[in-house]
Amino acid sequence: MNNLYFPICAVLINVLILTVFYSKRRIKSDETKAYSNLIIVGFLESVVASTLVVLMNLYGKPSFIYNLHRIDYILMLFWVWALFNYVLIVSVNNHRKIRGMIQKITIIINLIVSISFFFLEVNVINENGIIDTNGQAMNVLFTMLAVYIVLIVILVIKSLIKNIKSSSNKKFIPLFILGIMGIISLVIRSIAPEVLLISLVAAYADLIMFFTIENPDVKMIYELNKNKKLLESMSEEKSNFLFSMSQETKRPIDNIIEVKTMLEGEKDLSVVDNGLKVIENNARSLKNIINNVLDISNLSSSKLTVSSETYNFYTVINTVLKSVSTKISDKISLRTNISKNIPTELYGDSVKLKQVLTSILANAIKYTKEGYIDVDVNEIVKYDVCRLVVTIEDSGCGMTVEKVNELLKSNSDLEDTDLLKLDNLDVDLKLAFKIIKKLGGYINIKSEENVGSTFTIVIDQKIKLNKNSYYSEYIFNKKKVIAVSDKRQTLKDLNGLSSKYDIEFLTTMYSNDLVQRVKDGEKFDLIILEDEMMPDSALSVLGKMQEVRKGFNTPTIVMLRKNKESIKEHYVEDGFDNYIRKENLEEDYDKIIKKYI
Repeated sequence: MNNLYFPICAVLINVLILTVFYSKRRIKSDETKAYSNLIIVGFLESVVASTLVVLMNLYGKPSFIYNLHRIDYILMLFWVWALFNYVLIVSVNNHRKIRGMIQKITIIINLIVSISFFFLEVNVINENGIIDTNGQAMNVLFTMLAVYIVLIVILVIKSLIKNIKSSSNKKFIPLFILGIMGIISLVIRSIAPEVLLISLVAAYADLIMFFTIENPDVKMIYELNKNKKLLESMSEEKSNFLFSMSQETKRPIDNIIEVKTMLEGEKDLSVVDNGLKVIENNARSLKNIINNVLDISNLSSSKLTVSSETYNFYTVINTVLKSVSTKISDKISLRTNISKNIPTELYGDSVKLKQVLTSILANAIKYTKEGYIDVDVNEIVKYDVCRLVVTIEDSGCGMTVEKVNELLKSNSDLEDTDLLKLDNLDVDLKLAFKIIKKLGGYINIKSEENVGSTFTIVIDQKIKLNKNSYYSEYIFNKKKVIAVSDKRQTLKDLNGLSSKYDIEFLTTMYSNDLVQRVKDGEKFDLIILEDEMMPDSALSVLGKMQEVRKGFNTPTIVMLRKNKESIKEHYVEDGFDNYIRKENLEEDYDKIIKKYI
């Protein structure tokens, strides 16, 4: 059975590849799925090829051997197609529709050819140590294999030329070599049919692809590093945004303190009255910043005014900036700082949002003779909602207090004259305020005569989630645990203990935040509550969660101090699934995670 060596080697190599590939979790990308199909078909073909050799050495040419050869033909055809599909994915990765159409057409052709094998002639040769087949079915198979191999070589050459200066060429060079090897193996097969190389070449191709072309482990590390850079970028931009907002909150506070110092001992009632007005205005400004910009606890998809339109905010802001740039004089500097982390697809009314942005920028240009206009865009993302914060600051002539109050106090009802103006892109400032209110957002103004104005537009937009994202499925498909405590050190200790488990661990110091998340439909696998929290106890929080979500059944654990250990059973009777003793946190936490996760 010398002719069994190559097929058996192919089986052993394929078993090794399957074991290594499926022994650990991997990113479910199109490439890894295609590679998975390739190695499964390769393994089945090598097993069938080895079985054929054994049976023909033992029994010659039994009647069933003809159909077994036909099955081997089908597996060879689908293995070469799987290799073609893999090359198609890595070389045409930006054209999913074209790729999908090609895949469907080739699968239909494969099925037709596979069925034809059972109607076409197959001649089995088993003499003088030569095991081979020929006939009509074999001719059709070799033709199809040759066509696929030629297509693979063409795709690889095209990709090599296209990416001639790119490091991504490394994945195409081995593919090119494998295509050449396929052609050589077919030639050897026709010259020396006793050398059963096809299964071994296929197995060797799978092996080379695993380690050289697209190592799934390397792919996962690349994706993790890419995500790490994205998170670092987001962290930096968030820090800059929060620093900017903190400076905005400090200004009114400093003004209040300064006026308060000036009024100490002041006996002139008119001066005191003016001072109180300044304090009131600064307090209102501070309240607006905190309540409407930085307060994300009220971010909820149930409160959104959402249009059915999907739009890209970057396209909107770039269109607006381009439209107004022609109106800016050389004495004005237009400076932009737009966050790179705004979700690319949002739901909302992009046309009306564009009207509001254009209106405010046009107003800034009109009343700024020289100096600057700054456009700063940031985002706050919570669950599936993105809060857009657009700040437009100019060094123009500013507005009077009366004008600012008139704009801020304008109602959101659209009059007949307003409806006629909605067809224009550049609407007046008063209408822009009405539009943003209709969209569920608001505009805050800070203006000083002869100094300039700052408009802050805040609007919540629903995010279009990509359910087919293989990366998010892999990275974020972990058990989710959340802990609530008003004690920062407790949360820090729990976070440290969670690092050794493969879970997504979240923390919050605000019980109402957890209740809102449960209300919005966010799912957790385990909830841990500090017993004695302010303003709500753990039992009160549990009751609120059961109230806002019908059928609430998430395992909920209470953290108790030692002095309450004697009544721990009462907590279980009240609805908690279990308890953790804070004085024995590490041991109890380990038991809870193992039991519920």
